[in-house]
Amino acid sequence: WSQQVKQLSARTEELQLAVKTRLQNLQDAVKDISHLEAEVKSLHATVDQVQVTLASPDLNRLSLREQLTQRQRLLAEMDGFKRQVTAVQRCQSALRLPEEVVAGLAVCRAAQSLQQETSQLQHTTIQQCNILQEAVVQYEQYELEVKNLQRLIEDAHRIIQDRPVCTSNIQELQAQIHHHEELAQKIHGYQEQIASLHSKCKMLTVKAKHATMLLTVSEADGLSDELSDDDMPGAGGAGDKELPAHPSVVMVSGRGPSHILGVCVCLYVCVSVCVTASSTTET
Repeated sequence: WSQQVKQLSARTEELQLAVKTRLQNLQDAVKDISHLEAEVKSLHATVDQVQVTLASPDLNRLSLREQLTQRQRLLAEMDGFKRQVTAVQRCQSALRLPEEVVAGLAVCRAAQSLQQETSQLQHTTIQQCNILQEAVVQYEQYELEVKNLQRLIEDAHRIIQDRPVCTSNIQELQAQIHHHEELAQKIHGYQEQIASLHSKCKMLTVKAKHATMLLTVSEADGLSDELSDDDMPGAGGAGDKELPAHPSVVMVSGRGPSHILGVCVCLYVCVSVCVTASSTTET
C-alpha cells in the first residue's frame, strides 16, 4: 500500500504541476489577447476616423487646394498606421497559443482585415492626392491666364483714358476712333476668354471632386456616389474658390466695350462738328 500511495502522490503532484502550468499559460494567453484586442481597437478607431474625415461633406466643400492640403495632412498621419500595424503583428506573434487556435480567433481575423484596410486606405488617399495635385496645377494655370487677360484689359483702358481726344485734325480723330473700336473688340475677346476660363475652372473643380469622392465611396460602404448640389456648376459652394472678379470684366462697371462704344460715339460727334465747321469756313 505504501508503494501505491507514493505513486499516487507523485502522480498527483505531476497533475498539479501540469494544471498550474496550463493555468499560467492560459492566464498569459488572456493577457496577450487582451493586449492584442487593445491594439486592434486602437487601430480600428484610427482607421474609422480617417474614413469619416475623407467621407465628410465638409471636406468636399473645400477648394481644391484646401482639399489637397487636408489629404496630405491625413496621409502624413497615416504613417502612424505602420507603428500600430507593427504593434498588432508583434502582439500576434507573442501569443503563446497553437497556430490553429490563433488562426481561429476573431480578434486575429479582425487584425488581418484591418492591416489590409489600412494599406488600401493609404493607397486610396495617395490616388486622391495625385488627382487633386494635377487639378490644382491646372487651376492655378487658369488663374494665371485670367490675370494676364485682366492686365491686357487694364492696359487697353489706360490707353483710352490717357490719350486725349484730338479735335483739331479730322484724320487723326478718325484714326483714333478706329483704334478705340479695335480696343473695344479686343476687350470683348478678352472678356469672353475670361468667361471660358471661369467655366473651365468650375468643371475642373467638379471633375476632381467627383473623382476623389468615387475613390472614397469605393473605400467606405454606405456613401452615396452622387455629387451634392454644392459640387455642381453654378451652385456656389462656400468652399469653392472663384477666380478673382475684376471691374474690367463686369459690363455694368462702365469699363467694358459699352464704355468704349460711348467714347467712339463722342468722337464721331466731334468729327461731325469739325466737318460742319470746316464746311462753314469754306462757304
